[in-house]
Amino acid sequence: MKKVLVLGAGLVAKPLVRYLLGNGYQVVMASRTVSKAERMIAGHPQGKAFALDMQDEGRLTPFIKDCDLAVSLVPFNFHPVVARLCIAQRKPMVTTSYVSPAMQELDGAARAAGVTVLNEIGVDPGIDHMSAMRVIDGVRRRGGRIIAFRSYCGGLPAPEANDNPFGYKFSWAPRGVLLASRNSAQYILDGRKVEVPSHRLFRDMHILAVGDQGDYEAYPNRDSISYVDVYGLSGIQTMYRGTLRNMGWCDCLFNFGKLGLLSLDEVDVKGKTYADFMRGVVGCSRSDDLRTAAARKLGIPREAFPILNLEWLGMFSDRQLKLDRISPLDAMGELMFEKLAFRPGERDMLLLFHDFRAELPGGKREHIIAQMIDYGIPNGDSSMSRTVSLPAAIGVKMILTGRIKATGVLRPVTPDIYDPVLDELAALNIAFQEKTEAF
Repeated sequence: MKKVLVLGAGLVAKPLVRYLLGNGYQVVMASRTVSKAERMIAGHPQGKAFALDMQDEGRLTPFIKDCDLAVSLVPFNFHPVVARLCIAQRKPMVTTSYVSPAMQELDGAARAAGVTVLNEIGVDPGIDHMSAMRVIDGVRRRGGRIIAFRSYCGGLPAPEANDNPFGYKFSWAPRGVLLASRNSAQYILDGRKVEVPSHRLFRDMHILAVGDQGDYEAYPNRDSISYVDVYGLSGIQTMYRGTLRNMGWCDCLFNFGKLGLLSLDEVDVKGKTYADFMRGVVGCSRSDDLRTAAARKLGIPREAFPILNLEWLGMFSDRQLKLDRISPLDAMGELMFEKLAFRPGERDMLLLFHDFRAELPGGKREHIIAQMIDYGIPNGDSSMSRTVSLPAAIGVKMILTGRIKATGVLRPVTPDIYDPVLDELAALNIAFQEKTEAF
């Protein structure tokens, strides 16, 4: 029986663990909070849970040495550490995260050791890559080429659960989403390179109409240009990867950033309320109306959406801050975690939308739309957890059964990987719908 080491027991891990146990694998979970891992294993005879501090390489190494494959679902900065140890032990590895420069540097060592390190096999990144490459390769087989590609992904509350003024809910700690709000971005638009500094990220926004789903705000997702080479799209005129949110999100986050609420610099808040904290942020006294002062600081009306949302969130309240020192980002994140949480029985929604323009022999041109909408299961797995972890679980099975033979630092952009993964996901009701028309 093959043994899979799963590092981390966050909220996306459960479908992967259940899939592996259900397919006859032994699963060893190692997590900072062992109780979370134990709940996921749920007494299964082929599952074991252990406590592990990821900073303790001496304890991590024996876990890797004793497994047939390691899945890293811990924070992204630990992935290169896990990969380095896997390469040293000649054990394959799977992760759902982006290939960082530190991970890419391990490609030569992984190839030399004959080790497969499969990255970006979640949903975004992951299903987005695989579904895009299936369309791109299909156009190539017909002798055509892609001249423009826009790809969008959004994890959102299902329409019936979209009941707060932010139009967003978190199924885990908000810190990751807020940290991503600090990213810069770049993409290609009509042959021109566009660079977006972090403070302008939410001003580089456009509205995307998604079929009968309605309109969404779209803003650029990190470095789209690097995927020109990954997808083999040299010479493409438009290459854009974006994030989708409900209406109003971008204006709020832009203004929150303008106030400094996305800063990671810790400040002294001992004995202070959120109102005290915000008075320091906007530079006003206790005698001033805080809402008015914040609006004046931003140069927007007192009734503007960002101001109303800060008030709704509790940033102007007399609630005490729990710590003596905290960053503005984390102070706001604590309130978001409480007020933007999914309630029992509510569903999330995962929306993926691809827009291709293709040129084919004989002067023919096609507009291809590929769309996936997936919903969470009430009182069960969220869509986010399923779409992140099931592709990784399928990737694990493919490596351990010899269906993935390539070595080095990989992404799932070749048909030997993406076709079987997408086919099995479709059997699990996670599938794309495509529409093609001439233009």
